[in-house]
Amino acid sequence: MRKVALVLFLFLTCAAFASAQDWPVFRGDSSHSGYSSSSAPASDEVAWQIQGAGSWSSPAVVDLMVFVGSEDGYVHALNAVTGSGVWRYQTGGQVSSPAVVGNLLYVGSYDNSVYALHANNGVRVWQYETRGPVISSPTVVGGRVFVGSCDNHVYALNAENGELIWKFETKGDVTSSPAVADGKVFVGSWDNRVYALNAESGEKLWEFQSTYVIVASPAVVGNRVYIGLRRISGPEGWSVVSLNGSDGNLVWEYLTGGHIESSPAVVENRVYVGSDDGYVYCLDARDTAENREIWKYKTNDRVQSSPAVADNNVFVGGQDGYIYALRASDGGLVWKHEIGAVARGSPAVAHGKVFIGSIDGRFYCFGSWQAVGGAELWPGAKYLLIAAFLIFLLWLLRKTVS
Repeated sequence: MRKVALVLFLFLTCAAFASAQDWPVFRGDSSHSGYSSSSAPASDEVAWQIQGAGSWSSPAVVDLMVFVGSEDGYVHALNAVTGSGVWRYQTGGQVSSPAVVGNLLYVGSYDNSVYALHANNGVRVWQYETRGPVISSPTVVGGRVFVGSCDNHVYALNAENGELIWKFETKGDVTSSPAVADGKVFVGSWDNRVYALNAESGEKLWEFQSTYVIVASPAVVGNRVYIGLRRISGPEGWSVVSLNGSDGNLVWEYLTGGHIESSPAVVENRVYVGSDDGYVYCLDARDTAENREIWKYKTNDRVQSSPAVADNNVFVGGQDGYIYALRASDGGLVWKHEIGAVARGSPAVAHGKVFIGSIDGRFYCFGSWQAVGGAELWPGAKYLLIAAFLIFLLWLLRKTVS
């Protein structure tokens, strides 16, 4: 029994470590922190690139599989090491950023539907139809799929069968992707509001009024909600704001020089976000900070991509066609790489690699697969452990029988 317990302990420990290296949902986790514990490439070395996977969606990466939606109406599943296609599933329109939980993949489409597919083969499990395009990326927590639709509603669906649990009506399209934390669903709407809803019942807990449509998705860390919207006080413009998660009151706001479609990443009291003024900003997230701006980095066009933070670097795409790697500490350029046309998709960082697509249909994996180590060994080691465990159980069974 000691041997069985030891094997189980090692198996579960490795499994937990592997999942921490994944990027299973838009912004990395259900609270949309934008943070990965993975290592990250120190140069712009391209492991592989393929044509045809599209770029409208931001990828999810789980167990060395990359899942990404495309403007061609397909959900693509790719081998993360080689970029080769594993399967694809066709919807009736452009596809949102997917979420992968367990063996199921959840995604929205311009054909007004939310889909659940088997992650290993792309077979459809269920489809739920709304009355508008589903641009919002699903967030899956506690057996529920939370997603917005352009029919002015936020939905909570049963993750197993797609049955409606509740829906909440706003007065505008919901293209923002819900962040879920502490039993609450936080989401923006084209009715100029940020909402906090009870995740169990869909009851509105509070709303925060802006003066323009809210496209960005919120990030929730601690009891603070961070999002970009039209400035509330002072000179007219666009702000990154921090809201109290309990009551929706404004804690602080920081004025940028352009519209904010980028969703913020929040790591260790720092907020990283892009703006249509061409800058990537790093702001002090603390309530009482005297100097809100820590650094800003100038690109050559709008920054609508949402930053991903890993290994002390900030990765973000620019409308100038480049993906940037910036030092998280001071915003210095580590590397940049032209990926072609407009970089609208947001990067995912997983297993030591950065994954992102471009508007011309190319999809990239940055980082070397040659020096494989650490967490990147896990997907192969996982199956070896499973095999060893099964062999051990077979040996134990034979010994018991004999």
